Amino acid sequence: MNKVILITGCSSGFGMLTAAKLAAGGHTIYATMRNLQKQNDLTMELEKRETMCQILHLDVTDDKSINKVIDTIEKQAGRLDVLINNAGYGIGGFFEDLSEGEIRSQFETNFFGVQKVTRSALPLMRATASKSGKEFSTKIINISSAQGRSTLPGLGAYGASKFALEGFSESLYFELQPFGIEVVILEPGTYLTKAIDENSHEAAAGLKPDSPYAKYTKRLKELHGKILTTKKGVGVPEDVAIMIEDIINRNRNKLRYLVGTQAKIRIWMRSIFPFRWFSKIVLKLAMGMAYRILSSYAFASIL
Repeated sequence: MNKVILITGCSSGFGMLTAAKLAAGGHTIYATMRNLQKQNDLTMELEKRETMCQILHLDVTDDKSINKVIDTIEKQAGRLDVLINNAGYGIGGFFEDLSEGEIRSQFETNFFGVQKVTRSALPLMRATASKSGKEFSTKIINISSAQGRSTLPGLGAYGASKFALEGFSESLYFELQPFGIEVVILEPGTYLTKAIDENSHEAAAGLKPDSPYAKYTKRLKELHGKILTTKKGVGVPEDVAIMIEDIINRNRNKLRYLVGTQAKIRIWMRSIFPFRWFSKIVLKLAMGMAYRILSSYAFASIL
């Protein structure tokens, strides 16, 4: 069945691939992005799959742009079956190197932005669910991260924004059950996409050589670069789009889905090892502290 789907953050990465895949599957897609000058990648992906969708401006931190998109969908389609909150970015840096402004900006997009879009969309989605005649065919899919389950040094602000998103999504899951709307959290691990470079930032103070964390920041950058170069444990971005399509097509879903081998191994290790053991692995790998620990494969799995 054709569904009307709104996706945020479609200029690249998961959002772009998901929009193109779902459009090719016959759905009516409203693909949105903050900067319409970056729509070329999406346009090319749509052409490659011989499909099309509407591309609209939406800034998740701006109520007016959000409401304008929701009004457009209501006027044109008269319903909204699926909302995919994908827009987000990551800032890396140790807490003391992060300014309050950098942390607040991270939350404005990754957490409050999701709330803003969801708040604006819910009246139309509740109306859609009440008319659908099929319980839980109306869905909200929030793109979180494995960092929303277990975070690492140098990712405190990003991890905290995803932890907040997880808590909000879990509460929303219960709140929307009476209305027949399903909430699902997707938790990808590390993926090699253009968005990783474009949507990743570093704390300004962390780039200064006099930072007390300078050597640790350098170590983490080198380690992350090595993982992306060797692609050990790095997933295929299309897998996330496939998972989203599966979630949309299923009548009922779990609350959370980890996506990618790297994410599954890390969360498995975090759940079965005593935290003291797990922390030694992280500290050895990320901070260079002297502990005798597991194999190098375990290192890659942690990140």
